[in-house]
Amino acid sequence: MGAPTRPPEHPEDAVLVRKAQQGDMDAFESLVRKYRQRVYALCRRLTGAHQSADDLAQETFIKAYFALARFDAQWPLYPWLRRIALNSGLNYLKARKRERPLEEGTFGARRMPFSAPADSPEERLERAEFEARFEQAVASLSADQRSVFVLRFHESMSYEEISRTLDLPIGTVMSRLNRARQKLKGLLTDSLERGA
Repeated sequence: MGAPTRPPEHPEDAVLVRKAQQGDMDAFESLVRKYRQRVYALCRRLTGAHQSADDLAQETFIKAYFALARFDAQWPLYPWLRRIALNSGLNYLKARKRERPLEEGTFGARRMPFSAPADSPEERLERAEFEARFEQAVASLSADQRSVFVLRFHESMSYEEISRTLDLPIGTVMSRLNRARQKLKGLLTDSLERGA
């Protein structure tokens, strides 16, 4: 018996990938349509800016197209796309050396309430303000910390998956994640105290 092959997460992806590898642009465009929102969302979380995220998402699919011949269609497509997007995003952040501090302002909520249909307009406004401050705080993390944080909390990856994706020891992943959490906690606490 030969080595077992891993069944694709989305069998229809394998069919589209094989067609795209044979030059079928419609098949490739179908894959782009399927995954562009997820790739864009990852790039947006990494960069904190719409235009940069849009550019990086396009770059991801261009790189994927030219590397598609080397992709093994038996594996899930999104983790491969995520890796390309992550590498592009990290290169972008390192080139720009962008760290944006929180903007000055006031904010009075002590925690982000869960969304509920009966929320008052004031509660919805407080939640939106907190979410904006949270995104600003995430954008202020270093590229190394932000990539680990985004993969853990937005992509729901395990420490082991992050370790493999970023080619880092698990201890480094945990250390960067801990530093990211501490920095976010400090930034958000300062923001809440200024708004008190």
